[in-house]
Amino acid sequence: MKERAIKNALAIRQAKIDEAKRLAENKQERALSIPEIASAHSAFLEKHFKACRQGGISEIEVEKAHNAYLAALKKHGFSEENFEYTPLCPICGDSGNYNGKTCKCVWNEYIKQLKIVCDIEKKAKFTFANCNVESISNEAQRATLEKLYAYMKKYAAKLPDVKTKNIVLSGTVGTGKTCLASAVARATVEGGKSCKFLSAYEFNTEMLSCHTSPIAERANKLHDVLTADLLVIDDLGTEPRLKNVTVEYLLLVLEERVRAGLCTIITTNLGADGILSRYGERIYSRLSDKIHSKFFTLSGNDLRH
Repeated sequence: MKERAIKNALAIRQAKIDEAKRLAENKQERALSIPEIASAHSAFLEKHFKACRQGGISEIEVEKAHNAYLAALKKHGFSEENFEYTPLCPICGDSGNYNGKTCKCVWNEYIKQLKIVCDIEKKAKFTFANCNVESISNEAQRATLEKLYAYMKKYAAKLPDVKTKNIVLSGTVGTGKTCLASAVARATVEGGKSCKFLSAYEFNTEMLSCHTSPIAERANKLHDVLTADLLVIDDLGTEPRLKNVTVEYLLLVLEERVRAGLCTIITTNLGADGILSRYGERIYSRLSDKIHSKFFTLSGNDLRH
């Protein structure tokens, strides 16, 4: 996902640079299409090259011809500066690097493209800035969310370089699970890392598509799910149970992502016992493993009302 975003960002940036150069060239072509300017320009070039190659022509004569050319340009509303390509970025001069680091012009375009590749504007609209725990009347609920948001904000900034690879946000409807996952996902992408955000139904559907596709196509279908810095599976437990798909592919993805050192966040209305009952011992053990996983329970009032 990051590779696609980088490729898109560099291509768009180069297209903007090429367009700026083209506009400068076009302006010069328009100027030189005017006979008076073209004549003065030719006279200046002739004297300039003769002075360089043959000698016998003074610098004063060359300067006089140049000034005549400048006067012709000015008369028709042009100047030599109009024909020079001005770098779009005043910081790096469009080199893409500044003081040995990627310039902001490249980085900002990369983040913009990463948001598109990750579909983050649609999938994760809620941000940490949207969170207002002070408005929660239930004191215990407010305190829990305040601590959890602080923890998850730091988690988003560091992932995937964190010890805890799997996080389960469990709780009843409206307790803020999806909003919190959304905030983490958005912060992850805005920090330059990739995120695949799927509802449990979407995840199940993608895994079914993978399962029923030719073997040669499966790696490509699984690529983003297995390689994104963060995978979010929202509302686990609401998807239909598909034989040889639902449990088997969830297990595969969890195991492969932990092995690769990548992070996964799961939101669910199910408690630990519910996960054990629906998905079995192997899934339960991966999500309750204290070495790589943390299980958070959100309780309290429905925050949507």
